[in-house]
This record gives sequence, structure tokens and C-alpha cells, in this order.
Amino acid sequence: MQIIKKILSPLRKIITKLLIEPSILDSHINRRIWHETNAFRWAAAYLVKNQITGDYLEFGVWKGNSFIESYNQIQDYSKMFYAPGSTLGKSGKDLTNKFENMRFHAFDSFEGLSSSSNGNEPIQYFEGNYKAEESLFRSKLEEAQLDMSRVTITKGWFSETLNKETAKKINLKEVAISYIDCDLYEPALSALNFITPYVKTGTILIFDDWFRNKGNVNEGVQGAALKWQQDNENIYLQHYYSCDTRTALFIVQVNGKKIDQNINSV
Repeated sequence: MQIIKKILSPLRKIITKLLIEPSILDSHINRRIWHETNAFRWAAAYLVKNQITGDYLEFGVWKGNSFIESYNQIQDYSKMFYAPGSTLGKSGKDLTNKFENMRFHAFDSFEGLSSSSNGNEPIQYFEGNYKAEESLFRSKLEEAQLDMSRVTITKGWFSETLNKETAKKINLKEVAISYIDCDLYEPALSALNFITPYVKTGTILIFDDWFRNKGNVNEGVQGAALKWQQDNENIYLQHYYSCDTRTALFIVQVNGKKIDQNINSV
């Protein structure tokens, strides 16, 4: 009997842990999806635990997979964090979920990639690739049961749509998190310039395709981020997390003491 108890005791602890905190299985379950999921989970945890409020903006949404994943991660993590049975709940603190009305903004041409003449770009970066209809994107969101009253969709080339008029139209006040999946230098820089007035210390930026263009720091998404910081000396990016071969997360620091690090060395 004692032997059986010794065998079952650790199993009981594991089962209890899973019942209380099933999210610990996420890292294993999500292996079957794609590694970007890890980036969204880390971003959601950071936002909620630091109470970084504002809107979510995604530049380059394609069919909506990442948009849906970000929405779900933020919703799920915030509900868990503000739950009555959580550590916060037991402390007697205010349990008002600061993220339950968070707004999510999608930007895409829905025409695929624009043309580019840079010789270091990978072969999959050809004009028109990653094209998806706006109707498909919208239907994916509805199928995933996103609250569409909290979602805006801006269609068009970034050079034409990312301006003050669009910011006013979607009532943009603050950026809590932005996922920049533009692939190319020009649209990535347009996205960064668009959010400049709305980022703050604590805003988190997720860059896809960070190590494309053979890792050249002056090209692609890396080059856009570098140029953006050169043009805005009061802003620098603090490295937060990297995953897979292309995704990198940074925390925006505004008018603070600069950390001695190269954003291109992550």
C-alpha cells in the first residue's frame, strides 16, 4: 500500500496542478500550431501583468490566424488574472478587467505583398504573395466568435491608409501592443511611423520576419525599426523575447534611460 501511495502521490500533485492551472499545458499543445503562438502568449502575459492598456494593432493580417490568436490570448490571460480565485482576487484588489473592452485594429491591403527590388529578400517575397480576401479574414474572425464591435478593419496600401485621418476614424488614443507582419522595409516603416504618436513606455511591439533579408540590419523589418529609432531619438526598443527563426518582441521605452543593447542583436 505504501508503495502505491508513493507512486500515486506525484500524480495527484500533477493532476491537481493541471486542474488549477491548465495553461501550463499550452507550451506542449501549441507545438502543433506554430511557434508564433508563444510570442502572443508572452505578449499577453506581459500586458496583463503590467496593466499596459490601449489598443491592439496588427499590420499585415493575411487570413487572420495571428489576429485571432492575439485576441484569444489577451482575453484568456486577463480573465485568469482578474478571476476572483486568483492571487489578485484573494488580495482584495480591484478586479475590474482592464482588457475586456480592448479594441483590435486590422490593417492590410488584402492584395498580397507589394513589389520590391531588394536582392536580399527571400524568394517567397514576390508581388501578390500572401493575398487573401477581406471577406475571408472577416469570416474567420466571426467563426472564431470575436466581438466584432471591438474590431476595425482598414483596407488599403499602407502608404495610402496610415495617416492622421485613419487614426481619427478608428479613434486611436494609445497603442498597447502592435504586431508588425509587413515583411518588407517600406510598409514596416509606414506602420511604425503611424503608431509613433500613440506608443508609450511599456507598449510592446512584435516583429515578424526579423531575421529575413539574410539578417541584414539595414534591410527589411530590422532596417525599418532601426530607421524609426534614428528618426525618433526619444524612443528605443528594449528586447523582451524571441522565438523561432523570425519573431522578436520589444518593449518601447520613451524618454527613459537608454539600455546599452543593440536591438539587432537578439
